[in-house]
Amino acid sequence: MEAVKPIRIPWFQIIIFLIALVLLLLTFIPVFTMIFLSLKSTVQIYGDFFALPNPVEWGNYNKAIGMLIPNMINTLLVVSAGTALTVMLCMMSGYVFARLNFPLKNFLYMAVIALMMVPGILLLTPQYSLVQKYGMYNTWWALVLPWAAGGQIFGIMLCRTSIAQLPGEMFESARIDGCGELRALVRIALPLSKPILSTIAVINMVAYYNDFIWPLLVIENNSKQVINVVIRVFQSVTGVVDLGSMVAGFVFATIPLLVLFIFTSRLYIEGITSGAIKA
Repeated sequence: MEAVKPIRIPWFQIIIFLIALVLLLLTFIPVFTMIFLSLKSTVQIYGDFFALPNPVEWGNYNKAIGMLIPNMINTLLVVSAGTALTVMLCMMSGYVFARLNFPLKNFLYMAVIALMMVPGILLLTPQYSLVQKYGMYNTWWALVLPWAAGGQIFGIMLCRTSIAQLPGEMFESARIDGCGELRALVRIALPLSKPILSTIAVINMVAYYNDFIWPLLVIENNSKQVINVVIRVFQSVTGVVDLGSMVAGFVFATIPLLVLFIFTSRLYIEGITSGAIKA
């Protein structure tokens, strides 16, 4: 009976694995530190930063969640609305540039893509002026509409590429059968573009949720504010310097993104890799 040869792993693969493991642990250090500090009182944090929580201050989460739940609801509502509007506009614009012919189509498409080269920080002043001019200051429209306007540029490129790879015979057959462009978009392009639309939704949802500067500029009342900005002013709201509760608010604010990753990671990867294979 022939002996089974042991599997030999090349030494360089072991080294790469160990380096990747160390980098992964370093990446999670800020997360572990945030959770660690959220269980300590302000006195414990200032007294000995690296000591274990003694006693564990679970009340930090009660205080933080109790104050931040209304703002978390605000954030989920405006982010969901902005993401839905962005995905809808990306799908429609991508279909137009991929399947319709009209004058200056390529020029307009390149002009839209060129907007990706403009730093977003340069657009704050004109956007702020428009928000003030049209009476949207201190309203959720000041968040949803600018988010959708700026977030659809990259999505248009992805949707246009994805729809252009679909067989043109399907759309020609639909037109022969009397199907209009809107119906072809809904019945043909939309179902076949679900992976790329999921990718666009996840990318923009994370970007909108993490936005800090724009909500700080256009939303004045804390009752309408998103959670990222409210956490920043947590100390002034409570009237005391409560670092433990503020860090507990950071942990609470990360939960929606963690849930989003758990349920959408597969769709996100499918959408990213779908463009790597040409039809």
